[in-house]
Amino acid sequence: MKNKIYIIHENDDWVEPLRKELKNISAPFEEWHLGKRNIDHLDKPPQGVFYNRMSASSHTRGHRYAPEHTAVVLNWLEKNNRRVINNSRALSLEISKSLQYKELESFEIKTPKTIYCSNKESILKSANIFRKPFITKHNRAGKGLGVKLFNNKKELDSHVSSKNFEQSIDGITLLQEYIDSKPKVIHRVEFVNSKFLYTVEVDASEGFELCPACPEDEIDEPKTQFFGEFCPTIGNKFRIIKNYKKGPLIEKYEKFISKNGIEIAGIEYITDQKGEIYTYDVNTNTNYNSVAEKDSKLKGMKSIAEFLKKELLLVSNIKVVA
Repeated sequence: MKNKIYIIHENDDWVEPLRKELKNISAPFEEWHLGKRNIDHLDKPPQGVFYNRMSASSHTRGHRYAPEHTAVVLNWLEKNNRRVINNSRALSLEISKSLQYKELESFEIKTPKTIYCSNKESILKSANIFRKPFITKHNRAGKGLGVKLFNNKKELDSHVSSKNFEQSIDGITLLQEYIDSKPKVIHRVEFVNSKFLYTVEVDASEGFELCPACPEDEIDEPKTQFFGEFCPTIGNKFRIIKNYKKGPLIEKYEKFISKNGIEIAGIEYITDQKGEIYTYDVNTNTNYNSVAEKDSKLKGMKSIAEFLKKELLLVSNIKVVA
């Protein structure tokens, strides 16, 4: 087979589990690390399947403009009618929580009350709206960038005026209501081929690492006592919920990702003390916790590899054997 699976990314470590699974099923692949290489857009793209794994936190690894480069590459691929998994629309949501929330709400998926601020003055002014504890986070994030808990505006004033305040890489900081959950757990729902795979429950009673899917030796952020984007590859406080019932929320998630060009994703939600569910993060660059998967027949990266190979066979006009 001449055609290949092309993996578009900017972090070699995060691709290693996928490399392993693709090799296990003899699926031909090639990596395009867009933090290191240029693509000749004057030529036609090669034939194959293109899997976009670009991350919103690329700038923390010295790849500030990798998402912008990826946007150009995806546009080139799409204009040439190539099969792209997690397309340009998916990328736009990956790198903007504000866009995520607006789109989630259009599918009647509840999100935390959030205000979008472009400078320090608007951050301080907008904080007056919150009567209960609230958090800040970066619009283009990952690794828990900018996530901090404040009990009142006075605490926020002190932080914003200090040298510890860090502006979001895209200039937009989010102020968001703090969701107090009991028990202290969050849930992450995984999807492959725009379809439900499984749900992970995460024990957050002692906090959890606020980062995207990082190898353990990359993590140096302190644990926190509130919710944010967690790292699905670290720790043993993760468990796949057996016999998880697909209710209306999962159906809404599937419609949301399908309509937005997202075929592989992890979506996080939290439940408050009244039983209200709030969705607060969509990850189109997802990884999986090996501890949680150890006792399960469901394997996230294996499922992705099999899905990619199936799509490659389809674009290569080779009959897919079920």
